[in-house]
Amino acid sequence: VDDNRCRVTVTDRFGGRGHDFQVVDRESNANGGMLVVATSVPDEREWIQWKGRTARQDRPGQFHVILDQSVPPLSESKNKKILAKLKAPSAVAGSTSTRSKASDALTDDAKIEMLLDLSDDGIGDRLKQFEGEQATGEKLNELTEKYYKMHPRAYEDEEWPCAKYLESDIKLRRFLGVHADASPAEIRNAAKSEFGIELE
Repeated sequence: VDDNRCRVTVTDRFGGRGHDFQVVDRESNANGGMLVVATSVPDEREWIQWKGRTARQDRPGQFHVILDQSVPPLSESKNKKILAKLKAPSAVAGSTSTRSKASDALTDDAKIEMLLDLSDDGIGDRLKQFEGEQATGEKLNELTEKYYKMHPRAYEDEEWPCAKYLESDIKLRRFLGVHADASPAEIRNAAKSEFGIELE
């Protein structure tokens, strides 16, 4: 098909890197070229990659962002003021500053910067969450290793739970599920009281 005007590609964030989506239809290019529609806001580096999918090889391109205000980060109460600024009419295009002199309206570029800052702020929270999950996983892994040293078995011959350690194996399975979101200190205390196992 030579007509690219009605082609739509839906992709996840990985479609924003290393892909050339070429529009060679003259009528499409005469009307602004390929349109990229983002439905989430990544960090600044990913943003540049996403924008880079359009206006390639000296062809025109367009970029729009459509966000759902009912999901984080825009739905979070701490971001109500930011949401109000984003929804306000933009300053006149071509303004020499990020703010219009006639009003307190933000330019589209300033709104983009605000969204990118909001996304970058969330990275710290996600890293802290990941760090906590890693610490919890390490403690549960340490418990499991020490448990199996105390309750050795021939893995190739026996099913799990092992008949010899049936009660304690079932107890371990329950423990791992219950403490999947626990802090390392909670796991340490519970491992000692329930299994008599000392964790570092």
